[in-house]
Amino acid sequence: MRIVDVGTFLLPKRLSLPALMTDQRGTFAEALSREFAEFHVPGPISSDSGLLLDFHRSTGARLAESMLFEGAVDIAGLGKVRLFVSTLAIAFVVVSFDVPDGLVVDLETTGERDSFKSHETPVTDAVNPLVVEWSRRMVQALPAGCLLPRPEGTMEAGKLLWWHRVCQNPPRGSEFAVARAFGVPADLGDGARAEVANGFTNVYGAGGSHLDDVVEGLMVATQEWLIVDEAKRLLAGHLVQLSNSREEGLVGVDSQYGDLLQLTEEVTLRKLLLSEELRYLANARINVRESAARAWRMAEESGELDSQIAALRDLFSLHRERITNDRDDRRNFLVSLLTVITLVQSILVWYDFLTEDDTTVAAYPRPPIAIAVLALSLFLLAGAVGWRRLNAARQGK
Repeated sequence: MRIVDVGTFLLPKRLSLPALMTDQRGTFAEALSREFAEFHVPGPISSDSGLLLDFHRSTGARLAESMLFEGAVDIAGLGKVRLFVSTLAIAFVVVSFDVPDGLVVDLETTGERDSFKSHETPVTDAVNPLVVEWSRRMVQALPAGCLLPRPEGTMEAGKLLWWHRVCQNPPRGSEFAVARAFGVPADLGDGARAEVANGFTNVYGAGGSHLDDVVEGLMVATQEWLIVDEAKRLLAGHLVQLSNSREEGLVGVDSQYGDLLQLTEEVTLRKLLLSEELRYLANARINVRESAARAWRMAEESGELDSQIAALRDLFSLHRERITNDRDDRRNFLVSLLTVITLVQSILVWYDFLTEDDTTVAAYPRPPIAIAVLALSLFLLAGAVGWRRLNAARQGK
């Protein structure tokens, strides 16, 4: 019985999506092809009919794919190993191995899990160092000016994260129990079908081409899942940072708000790239992706992500407004305090002006001038207070 493991890992650096959406995509792909020269790289299918889009893997369609690199190499002890590198700095490794017919590949039960792991663990141990080395070579080969640091708080990069296990044509009773019980069916054509669940997929009546459809559909769905997962992790970090920044000024809040806008732009660009690729997927592969989306609740998660980003933006705006109001209150208090001090000084000056006899100016103009200035000051003060109360009463209505 054949088991195909689709492993996922993240590159230590992110790739600049604006650069990839321009004419530099070919430069990135060529750099990876040169670095991984030991891999057999299939070329795009070109059409002699003069049509740009003559097939879902023709030259025009490949330009819309998220995969920058796709190759296969034979490795001792592992056999044929396939490597895929995405524009989203997500990579996949695909390996296969055999288990005895009749072995119950049920990881929910301790006994069956140990039996299955005895066959899979050597594969994992052999692939892990390869993933570390490949990650290093990818970052070294790509143009440094288009590499971006990976944000803190995301999944660990440069190591194998998980396997999605595909059981090919399992005998009845030996398939993955999770996929059998909870899997979402996907029609692969020619009587072949798949049952896609979390981490496990059963494929029935499938040959090599159908298996490729399942693998590629799963890789597209996995990228969508990682986009949402990473964005939610970063949103949680922003929320914690916002809660801890109540004493910071507008500069710190505005800087954090700029990071949130950058995250929103990044998520939007990633979704755009994947949605463009979905338009060019073959029917069987789009069926697998849609089944995975239902099994993994990606539509609900994506909708929640958009709402959470909008809610966090509102929280930033309210937080910024609170800081502004607090600053205005402090300023108003200082203005009031200075006004009282000035008024007290003015009264003392008026008192001194009225009672001081030692002056070279005639005595007659001084008392009327002082009284007029005092009356004018009191009139302006009373008018300001009255206008404020009248305005507040109008707003209360």
